[in-house]
Amino acid sequence: MKNILLSADSEPSIYSVPDVVADNLEKYCCEFCDKWLHESPHTAEYRTPMGVAYNENDFIKYLNTWIFPDKPSVLVETIDWSVIDDAINGRGKLHLPEKYKDCKWFNF
Repeated sequence: MKNILLSADSEPSIYSVPDVVADNLEKYCCEFCDKWLHESPHTAEYRTPMGVAYNENDFIKYLNTWIFPDKPSVLVETIDWSVIDDAINGRGKLHLPEKYKDCKWFNF
């Protein structure tokens, strides 16, 4: 299991996920939000008249339910918004605590 950073334009959270997810984070996140949410018969709860509504917790639920039920991903901790605020708004880099400096990040 490896740690990753996920956010949805909100406070970021560190999750422990299977290595293959961490190593291919963008692929798994895009599969979830660009394909699965729109095509799966199991996603009615996410569909709205305006499209789909979801966040990083929904991605973790997807991993745990449909992709890796035998290797559950877990929340490690939620960290202060300021570590990614500048990066999201195009003003700089991530400012992660040292213990998470090598985490891959995906913002939904």
